Amino acid sequence: MQELLYTALDVACIIDMEGLSVQEAVLLAQRMHAEDKSFLAMEYRQNYRKWLWDILYWSDYMQDKIALDAEFPSVQAVSDGSLDVSDWMRDDFDLDLFFKKLRVQILYFGKKDYARMKLRTLMAAYGYQRRSKDFVRFLKTRLIFYHIQTALRGNEVCDVETMDSLDDMITFRVL
Repeated sequence: MQELLYTALDVACIIDMEGLSVQEAVLLAQRMHAEDKSFLAMEYRQNYRKWLWDILYWSDYMQDKIALDAEFPSVQAVSDGSLDVSDWMRDDFDLDLFFKKLRVQILYFGKKDYARMKLRTLMAAYGYQRRSKDFVRFLKTRLIFYHIQTALRGNEVCDVETMDSLDDMITFRVL
């Protein structure tokens, strides 16, 4: 479950997606460290300074990612070819980022204490067309870990596995 914890890179991606200013980013980092410490990667839980500096580092990277990525071959050449590009890439990055962003959005950004989306839209974002057992297991694991409850209209709590229609609007709330 370590991969589900927030890293500085995750938060920098969220900051970039939301278009936050540096002041807003620092406030977000402070609030997350104070209020959501149990969801932070272990290396950051007792060290706010490292948490903030790493977020700011990755935020700077996100601002000029194309230019910095273009320099990777030069860095690789200086390291005598010991750096492999696959060591710096993660295939599962976007999968968990959606749920991390959803939690942050509900707790820290939103004027509302919920977010809404159709199950079909969520499935399509991950390349699914049907509600497979693997997808449902994946979804439930993240909903439980991030303490997110799903409900239909009228605050009727629902289970994504047994919902009647994929086109029903789901309301996500952090418990």
